[in-house]
Amino acid sequence: MAGKTVVPEFGPLSGVKVVSAALAMAAPFAVMMMADYGADVTWIESPLMPDISRVGPGMLGQQDRRNQKSVSLNIPSPEGREIFLKMLKDADIFVESSKGGQYAKWGLTDEVLWEQNPALVIVHVSGFGQTGIPEHVSRPSYDPIAQAFSGFMSINGFPDRPPIPAAPQVADYITGLFALGSALAALYKAKTTGEGDSIDLAQFEAMARIQCYMVDYMNVPGMTFPREGNRSAMLAGWGGFTCKDGKDLFIAVSGGGGVKNVVEFLGLGYGSEEFPAGSPNVMKGRSKGAAILDQKLEEYCATKTVEEAEKELTAAGVACCTVMDYEMIVNHPHYLARDVFIEWETMQGKKIRGLNVVPKFKKHPGKVWRPMPGMGMDNEEILSDLGLTEEQIQELYEKKVIKKGK
Repeated sequence: MAGKTVVPEFGPLSGVKVVSAALAMAAPFAVMMMADYGADVTWIESPLMPDISRVGPGMLGQQDRRNQKSVSLNIPSPEGREIFLKMLKDADIFVESSKGGQYAKWGLTDEVLWEQNPALVIVHVSGFGQTGIPEHVSRPSYDPIAQAFSGFMSINGFPDRPPIPAAPQVADYITGLFALGSALAALYKAKTTGEGDSIDLAQFEAMARIQCYMVDYMNVPGMTFPREGNRSAMLAGWGGFTCKDGKDLFIAVSGGGGVKNVVEFLGLGYGSEEFPAGSPNVMKGRSKGAAILDQKLEEYCATKTVEEAEKELTAAGVACCTVMDYEMIVNHPHYLARDVFIEWETMQGKKIRGLNVVPKFKKHPGKVWRPMPGMGMDNEEILSDLGLTEEQIQELYEKKVIKKGK
């Protein structure tokens, strides 16, 4: 067996041990952030089929499965169950993502896991939650399903076209952030009381929760929020404006200072009846100046390149930004100055460029110390640490309880 993999000490989560049986994107994103912050993460993969991160497009696996060890284990098999429970004895956090109630069906209820480790924090991530109407709890779900069920999709797109899902995988990544925050809150409590907790995170609920300013629309029958497209349905000066070079500038006029700055910049008479002094926004349907402001911004942008318009409006204190594409992002000096992108090597020795650890910690920064592991590449090390002999490990391979792959 090769030398033991030593997780370097770094970051605010150094010393925290995480076991992950997370699938797809939402929960793995939370686990990746824990790993980026220094946690010792072991990723359990099913030997029955590869995770989507291994067969999906782009750098999904390389980006969101880095800094982890991999063991391939058939958890519900008798042998797999025994090994799985041993892995949890000294873990701090266990994260899984499956249909609601899947682990309970396997006889691996929270209570069974706590028998092994009373202080364990358990994070269940699913589309529809662990409780509720049974036919919903057991439904499969992916990012756009959560967007559709939460109402989020209904407000996205243009008013004259069908609703569309927001990209890329907004529901997955928002759910991942909820999983991270709740897991660390529970971990804090477990460290102070010795008592673990179980978190039931439904993806659609995370998406419903972020629509906080839509609560009025939810509570009033017949009240619907119009799909806005690239212009606000409520605020003038809020949306995309096309410049003379065909590129778009997104302008966001809001706040007393923002309104004052844009009105004065355009020479529209701040303090007038159309633009009263102190107004925090220029509201469509309420302000006499709303149509005037949008028209003047359209006329102004039509005479400027996007670079010129952004420079002049920014200098005047107006919030705006060129709608950047990926080519512009990877070469932008501010991205480069903040080291947003870094390079590392895959297990195959290929150099890749990906996103750095976010956010940046001043005293205990995170880092990328290991690329995405091959499936089950740490089987022998992990299982031998649990007390299994070489003969027992070989028998598990023969029974297909564990597996190795690329």
